[in-house]
Amino acid sequence: MRLGAGQLVSEELMTLGESLSQTSDPSLKLFQCAVCNNFTTDNLDVLGLHMGAERSLPEEEWRAVVGDSHQCKLCRYTTQLKANFQLHCKTDKHVQKYQLVAHIKEGGKGNEWRLKCVAIGNPVHLKCNACDYYTNSLEKLRLHTVNSRHEASLKLYKVSLYILSHLTHSDTHLQTSRVCTPAPSQSATKIPDPSAIASL
Repeated sequence: MRLGAGQLVSEELMTLGESLSQTSDPSLKLFQCAVCNNFTTDNLDVLGLHMGAERSLPEEEWRAVVGDSHQCKLCRYTTQLKANFQLHCKTDKHVQKYQLVAHIKEGGKGNEWRLKCVAIGNPVHLKCNACDYYTNSLEKLRLHTVNSRHEASLKLYKVSLYILSHLTHSDTHLQTSRVCTPAPSQSATKIPDPSAIASL
């Protein structure tokens, strides 16, 4: 399948962004929102609710009034008639872009590189972390989960998360025990009297 030039640029941005924001967090769930890059779940219905949630932006981030002109910064739309501006704000194009920008911003500063994708469309919305599979619809993701390759990847993914969580737990336990337990040579060392230190 051949992609348009805009999609190629967007894919390059997505790849760059993913490499910057990848996580080895053992609490990472199976499915991830690839818009905010902040939300993960093991349940597709919960992911659908997250994707469909209404979002909002501070007015100064998307709207401006300069003289008698009303401007939409998201759509680069300008009009002198307030009624026309209000009509513009109800169009599907504006509403979709507004929701997308608000959703991207939920991911914080580290996710703002995705705003560059807004101008050319955002082809990727959802991710299966087990397979590193990206798609733009919940239905495609649902179909992906009944694929035999997904089943195999899922087993490996669960094993790797299990190992990672135990390694992380072991490291934390080891560091805690090192801090709490003095080394044998230190336990034999007499702790000097504070008044003796003060007199030096």
